[in-house]
Amino acid sequence: MTTQERWRAHVAAWKSSGLSCRAYAAKAGINQRTLTWWKSKLASAGAMGPAPASFVEVTEQLTAPAAADVGVIELDIGSARIRVRGRVETEALARVLDVLEARR
Repeated sequence: MTTQERWRAHVAAWKSSGLSCRAYAAKAGINQRTLTWWKSKLASAGAMGPAPASFVEVTEQLTAPAAADVGVIELDIGSARIRVRGRVETEALARVLDVLEARR
């Protein structure tokens, strides 16, 4: 297996794992920065298949019922904008942010 094939396999496994880059790298025993570098290199070479969708549908409820005294969280991450009204379940928002981090 070539070095590129090895890292292509790691990047694909990371994407399908649902883990953050840090968590996957720790689990696999590899350097997090090397993993992100290979992700970028393979993506720019078109070696990872089709580009990710520009819209990701979230199918579970991420907020608790809104209260009058609760504000809005709005995050701009690259070309993605996340707007959440009401109280946010911390773990659900963390999963969404991990997915966005993995697509960078």
